[in-house]
Amino acid sequence: MYVRIIILKFTIKKWDSQRKEKQVKFLKHISMKKLVILLAISAAALSLSAQDLIITANGDTIQCQIIRIDSSSVEYQVVKNGIRERNTMPRRYVADFRVAEPGSPAPVTQSTPKTSSFRWSFSLGYAHRLGEDQSSGSASYDRLFKKMKSCFSWETEIQHYFNRGNGIALNISGVHSSVIERNVYIPQVGQFSKCELKHHVIFVGPAWATRYEADRFLWSGNIALGPLFYSETLIPDNTPLKATATAFGMSYGIGGEYKASPEWAVGMKMGFTVGSASNFKVAGKTVKADEPVSLSSFFITTYFSFRSK
Repeated sequence: MYVRIIILKFTIKKWDSQRKEKQVKFLKHISMKKLVILLAISAAALSLSAQDLIITANGDTIQCQIIRIDSSSVEYQVVKNGIRERNTMPRRYVADFRVAEPGSPAPVTQSTPKTSSFRWSFSLGYAHRLGEDQSSGSASYDRLFKKMKSCFSWETEIQHYFNRGNGIALNISGVHSSVIERNVYIPQVGQFSKCELKHHVIFVGPAWATRYEADRFLWSGNIALGPLFYSETLIPDNTPLKATATAFGMSYGIGGEYKASPEWAVGMKMGFTVGSASNFKVAGKTVKADEPVSLSSFFITTYFSFRSK
């Protein structure tokens, strides 16, 4: 009986020791779990609090770590899918930024964003001559002028901007065509085996330019006023007859471009050149047309442009 009591006491003591050991392990497990959760929350809070913010020119926001900012560019770091990426953005694309830690060792220069003030573009494309030509009574002669409706177009423009959106420009553009028709009858002149017709209109004028700039795209528009220089040469059987005129005109267009780099871009533009003339010089004499002759055209072109840094 005494032995049983000793065994029982030993068993109870062992069981009590095991229970206490389990309680200690459980408490340690709970404490470690709480510590891990607390550390994760603290790290997340620290990460969120340490996030800088970049606001782009078109209103987008980028949460990141700003490494360096100067007058020409912003260097920053973002985390995507657990991988740190380092990027550089031209300063003129940044409207504003927020530095979470002003005391950060990263060199930050809070200067005014540099805006590209100079832009030059050159375009080539298709133009369609507007206006209706009067019927001459000769189908072959009228067919010659109808062929002249489709033209080759070019334009060059030099722009200077006062701010991010508005500036002035010099616009120079041209519309050209050259067509040939055989067996042409010209009323009151005679029949010809071959007749060639060359048509040129050149516009030169100052312009008001506007633009909207995003990270990778730029939309621009312009309206210009100035003279139209018209020249048309009719060559029946290698005998040229030239008529010229100068008239007041207007040119306006809109375009969009993709920035291949901060300086170079390619794009498309469409617009109109508008004007008409009544007085023409032919063989040194002034000839007045019965009705104003349209010098207007619609154009659509592709172009490349260069912007200063």
